[in-house]
Amino acid sequence: MKKLLLLSVSLLIAAVSFSQKIKVTVTEAQIFNKFGTHDNNQVIESPDEDRGNKVIDCDYIFDLEKMTSTFYSRSLGGVGNTLPIHNVTKQGSLYILEIADYGRIVAEFQYPVKIYVDVNAKTMLYTWYDQYMDRSFVQQDHKLTMSLTGMQ
Repeated sequence: MKKLLLLSVSLLIAAVSFSQKIKVTVTEAQIFNKFGTHDNNQVIESPDEDRGNKVIDCDYIFDLEKMTSTFYSRSLGGVGNTLPIHNVTKQGSLYILEIADYGRIVAEFQYPVKIYVDVNAKTMLYTWYDQYMDRSFVQQDHKLTMSLTGMQ
């Protein structure tokens, strides 16, 4: 009985300490936008604005256990934040993370965000909709590294 209890406690501790994290470091990205509500391909293929490739240096850490998204930018002088992930949809190796960002123009404004992370292809699209100016945005990350912790 003691062995069973010890085994149960050990399994519980292992399950609690098991975390699922995706860390993405981006060093080059390109932002496209298009007025109106559009899907990602429409925004990329026929944007109203293409900001061109930009060299950046930032990290995204998606903690699927705690349901948080942490952003930190060295290229913006140490700017960062942690936001709750509201929903995660998994389609094969593609994770679609839904969060609400805020304060791009006015601190109180919120922006619905979807982040598409493909852990096999090692790609990420960061997308958001600005309902105040009726624009769809897609940040296509061209150069990135990705590390996975506890992912199956």
